[in-house]
Amino acid sequence: MWTGVAGSPYFTNLYCIGPLTTNNGNDLATAWHTYLVSLATFLRSPMVATIDAELLEFDETTGVVTGAGSTVQGPVSFTNLTDPLPPANQALLQWQTNGIVHNRRVRGRTNIPGVMEAQSDVTGKPAPVIGTPLLSGAQAMLTTMSGRMRIWAQPFLGTATNPPRPGSAHAITGVTVAPYWAILRSRRD
Repeated sequence: MWTGVAGSPYFTNLYCIGPLTTNNGNDLATAWHTYLVSLATFLRSPMVATIDAELLEFDETTGVVTGAGSTVQGPVSFTNLTDPLPPANQALLQWQTNGIVHNRRVRGRTNIPGVMEAQSDVTGKPAPVIGTPLLSGAQAMLTTMSGRMRIWAQPFLGTATNPPRPGSAHAITGVTVAPYWAILRSRRD
């Protein structure tokens, strides 16, 4: 959970392959914490990111929770004091998989709040000053997780024209930083 600035709290969900006994959830929480620490000087003060101590295990086909574990990760305080972009403008990580569900490639997105005006290039897009640390940190997280991070395609109950389908989890194979600022309020990015 991200707190401390206008528009917050913001929430980020991350998934990895289970079960809890493999310790993958704790490894992902640690990798995410390391990633956030790497961004501490780039993102807006007084924003703070806190990783929920509860790790949930669930059946990927139904979404039903089947177990719970825990992790201990300290909060991450961000320290950039320059002029922020409006809170709705956020950086966007775009996760790729090789999975296909309902004839579409399974992809994931993670919004990163707290970006600054000085991190835009002359055209108003994310500049390398933020794009490079966002990407290199995300790639390091993927390397640390060595194929265990997942994008979850949630179960679909079906409609009159589309049949139901179970949920499925797909290994993340790559990540990019969007070449534009995502607008959180739209949920279309």
